[in-house]
Amino acid sequence: MTDDREARHQGRPGAGVPHGTETLRITGLRVGFGTGEDQVLAVDGVDLALTPGRVHALVGESGSGKSVTGLTVLGLTRGRGTHVSGAIDYAGRDLVPLAEPELRGLRGRELAMVFQDPMTSLNPLHRVGRQIAEMVRLHDGAGKREAMRRAVELLGEVGIPEPERAARAYPHEFSGGMRQRVMIAIALACRPRVLIADEPTTALDVTIQAQILNLIRTLCQDYGTAVLLVTHDLGVVAQYADEVSVMYVGEVVETGTVAEVLAAPRHPYTRGLLDAIPRLRGARKPRLATIAGSVPVFTAATAATSGCRFAARCGHEHDACGERPPMRELGPGRAYRCWLEGEESP
Repeated sequence: MTDDREARHQGRPGAGVPHGTETLRITGLRVGFGTGEDQVLAVDGVDLALTPGRVHALVGESGSGKSVTGLTVLGLTRGRGTHVSGAIDYAGRDLVPLAEPELRGLRGRELAMVFQDPMTSLNPLHRVGRQIAEMVRLHDGAGKREAMRRAVELLGEVGIPEPERAARAYPHEFSGGMRQRVMIAIALACRPRVLIADEPTTALDVTIQAQILNLIRTLCQDYGTAVLLVTHDLGVVAQYADEVSVMYVGEVVETGTVAEVLAAPRHPYTRGLLDAIPRLRGARKPRLATIAGSVPVFTAATAATSGCRFAARCGHEHDACGERPPMRELGPGRAYRCWLEGEESP
């Protein structure tokens, strides 16, 4: 990181956080949509921590609450009929009770997001250089010429050839991978301390996917940015994440380092996700493994009376599953939510 970039961090919340310490911690996060007993609990008691320069993956099937968790960090799930509780601690401040103007001051500058589809996020009427420069002018107070100079610099950093020419182009003139690089440039324009990447490689081929994920990881290590990577792909988790939390029906059911979780999964759901990955080596199976059933919708009424939420789809269901299982601690940062333990674990 150059001296001028380091200077832009001085005096900002989160600046100077030592590597290896938490940048953001989520505790007991609950997000509900609707009212009364019919309120849908999209997120129910999530705990996780992000550290500088590291990628924490949030993985699970569609409907598990992954994206809602990421959007709530930036305050993007607020609205009529939405209920958010718990704590999101960032640089000593709880983001949950902050007013919208305060959150708006943090978005882009301290907390940024890369969304799934860049074509719905980029303005088709404005050149990409202007869209990046707008972020720099808004949050860093740079003049028009300086902001554009930094926009060109950012386009070069994210690997777009001929960045000066690219800055004058419109979004439709880029390929899907290049548009996603522009989104990364916008997200990292002000060197945020936290980056939420919500399925950032959707609809990209595997070669471009690898380039984008490598780019996010490299830049965030260079800048000391803490990353929350929302994905359903355990192959991506294995290659690009440091820690992983597995979500199911709004809960974290297993968490730990990627090496720990993938080498020795303790929750039946995690095992089911791993078994469903196609294998190129070993004996050929007659058909791909699947997890029976689908992700249910939990309301305030059903959540209060239910036991293990995965029980109906689990091959290890027994009498104790009628009660909600605790989060079993296996070591620092390593835990799983299941009644099975020791040799009983799948």
